[in-house]
Amino acid sequence: MSTRPTWVEISLSQLAENYRIIREHLGPERAIMAIVKADAYGHGLAQVSTTLGRLGVDWFGVTSADEGIELRRLGITQPVLLLTGFWEGEQSALADFDLTPAVYSEDQLAALEELGSTTGRRIRFHLKVNTGMGRLGIHWQEVESFLKTYGGMTHVELDGLFAQFAAAEDFTTHETEDQAERFRRVEEALARAGVRPRYSHQANSAAVVSRPEAWGNMVRPGLLLYGYQMPVRIPEGSSASICRSLPVREILTFKTRVISVKQVGAGIALGYGGRYVTPRVSRIAIIPAGYADGVDRRLSGRGKVIVHGQFAPIVGNISMDLTLVDVTDIPPPSVGDEVTLIGREGKCSITARELAKSCGTIPYEILTGINKRVQRRYLP
Repeated sequence: MSTRPTWVEISLSQLAENYRIIREHLGPERAIMAIVKADAYGHGLAQVSTTLGRLGVDWFGVTSADEGIELRRLGITQPVLLLTGFWEGEQSALADFDLTPAVYSEDQLAALEELGSTTGRRIRFHLKVNTGMGRLGIHWQEVESFLKTYGGMTHVELDGLFAQFAAAEDFTTHETEDQAERFRRVEEALARAGVRPRYSHQANSAAVVSRPEAWGNMVRPGLLLYGYQMPVRIPEGSSASICRSLPVREILTFKTRVISVKQVGAGIALGYGGRYVTPRVSRIAIIPAGYADGVDRRLSGRGKVIVHGQFAPIVGNISMDLTLVDVTDIPPPSVGDEVTLIGREGKCSITARELAKSCGTIPYEILTGINKRVQRRYLP
């Protein structure tokens, strides 16, 4: 366990509350697949998943077999979908750990058929279709060819059909409606072939919030569980009744401590490259968190932290392990005082969404960028 004075606190009770809000919003008739890939978006796969498992989430979504295996070893019994399928050589893990793979090519389907024949088991899978995202998936216009291949197999079962929206939060275009229509046509093609998967899902967090017509019988919240939402974009002047947000809250706080405070004269260059030069006599606090911990280097000279309930600007270039903060205009901190990098303190707050905007990125990158060396502390 790390002994560095930099850590994150994760509220499992707020996670439970977020899940309750989502479940109430959806109603009881739809299954919820909790997306816990990438170490539960940096929040900790084990603790997040066991909490959601106890709450009764229906499915878990992960990236790969190794994440699915970890869930099984934690005692998770709910179905687990491998969202990006499986690599050659991972087939045995599917059977050994009862993992459901996504399939997006006929080669993968053939590999599963061979696995089922060898093990004497019927291997379930979810078919991923490309309705406009342009990544993985059988192209929506080519699904009938796939179904011909599938129809000749006896050891595989198409248990689910899914797709990924490219911009479900954007109501200024018809892109999402077009994707949903293509998905509907794929469902019709399956029905004509006598194939009726138990699960149909395409709604991510943004669609969970604002697009009930796309919920299907299962949805896949990820970022929403952790308390974040992408802003809904609607046409200017629109009077359409669109749900824009749910009252979920962030479950993660990112903190560190002051390890040094010093007075610096005017005209002194600070940090790598001497990018920042003090315009006056300044009080500078040094904190033991840098870009190797998840303090994005793009915040150099433009970010801020919270000290003593007040904002203090980041100055100079953020380095790998350290960041400089100007605390001249706030009550002087002492060595050991807490500093909030993400979270709320008094009337001040810093969210991953705000940091993402400052960095020209998305909150997913900010959250998953918090390094493993940063200790996770779980609050009940």
